[in-house]
Amino acid sequence: MWNKIQKKRRSEGNFSYFLHFFTVFSIIFLAMTIIVLNIMNSGAYSTVDQSLKVASDNANHYVMLGLSHEQFFSEVSITEKQIQSTEDKKETTEKSIAVKVKPPSDFSANMDVVVYDKDGNVLGTTDSFSGIEDISLSTKNLNDVYAIDDFETLSGRAESYRAVTVPVSHTDYPDAAYITIFVNTTQIQDANRRSERITITTMILFWLISIGASVYLAKWSRKPILANYERQKSFVENASHELRTPLAVLQNRLEALFRKPDATILDSSENIAASLEEVRNMRILTTNLLNLARRDDGMEVQLQELTGEFFEGLIENYELIAEDSSKEFYGQNLVKSVFKSDPVLLKQAITILFDNACKYTDDDGIIELTTRVVDKNLVITVADNGSGISDDDKDKIFDRFYRVDKARTRQKGGFGLGLSLAKQIVETLKGKLIVRDNFERGTIFEIKLPL
Repeated sequence: MWNKIQKKRRSEGNFSYFLHFFTVFSIIFLAMTIIVLNIMNSGAYSTVDQSLKVASDNANHYVMLGLSHEQFFSEVSITEKQIQSTEDKKETTEKSIAVKVKPPSDFSANMDVVVYDKDGNVLGTTDSFSGIEDISLSTKNLNDVYAIDDFETLSGRAESYRAVTVPVSHTDYPDAAYITIFVNTTQIQDANRRSERITITTMILFWLISIGASVYLAKWSRKPILANYERQKSFVENASHELRTPLAVLQNRLEALFRKPDATILDSSENIAASLEEVRNMRILTTNLLNLARRDDGMEVQLQELTGEFFEGLIENYELIAEDSSKEFYGQNLVKSVFKSDPVLLKQAITILFDNACKYTDDDGIIELTTRVVDKNLVITVADNGSGISDDDKDKIFDRFYRVDKARTRQKGGFGLGLSLAKQIVETLKGKLIVRDNFERGTIFEIKLPL
């Protein structure tokens, strides 16, 4: 039942994440499509519109082109009388001289002109075969470029134009009142439509790909959340389990005291001592849990300039603790330069490693603490000659509540939280915590911090 609920919750969570990513991708691709199409449309006709603007500035020249078309594209016949003399008589002959007159320099091959009078009647055109003279005069937007799409020519073919209508006043042609200059944009429009289809098809293809990407991102983004949820769940379960044991012991010991109301303190000393021991364990556990909770919310690092004297004080304290625990302790401080770190966090991390070495080292065991500078890194090693840690356990010892030997750990008063907290502190200080085997026997924990 619980597994079904979990699967349903995960599927609902995945769908919400999928919907979020898919919506974002859809908006992005829609916006990109609109922007690209607008840029394509504006760019495709920019040159044409510019040429129409230039032509409209020279409208009077185009009036002559529309009304005297043959003067520009036909040979003009000029009659020249030549008198040839002979002995008997004089002959008068005529011959034609061909003269080619050029159109305006800004006139292009796909450009046409229609000239209108003030009533909108066509006076002349440069291309009577296209049928553009059938296009009615429009004076609504004079001097502005406008589009004429799918105009059916005399041959039945649909053509597209960009045009501009300009009022004119020509001295040689007083009836001319307006001129419309057309540029055939059929090829440009066809090419633009093909580009639009390609662009839209490409965007739709990527939009479909975004569905798969959204599914992947939904699962990927939920992985750390689910992993954190599982860690928190495991953390609560383990913490509850660790608290349940001392609470059960306390309950049994206190109930035993109630069963012997006449017993003296001396008679009940065993129950009282055991209860106090469990209370101490609970205090340590709750303190560690509180520290971890605070660290999870983010550690506040306060960097200070420290010297090797910082480690000298720690070594002196550890010597006293090791002596009380019947352990041999060797401390060596080789740090001579000044470095920056958080003294409180650094001391807590080293103390956890030292305390861990004391717990898992037998009586008359040896613990060594060495501090030195290697390649601009502060290196702190805590070595012991205890039972060591297997390769499989090395990957798990930094997990919360993980213990290599649970029975022995419980006897030593450990909860499997110290190494997790130490690693968290070292990573907050932008360093690394490494574990490896000691030569012959035991374990070495190494802290490497950048100076």
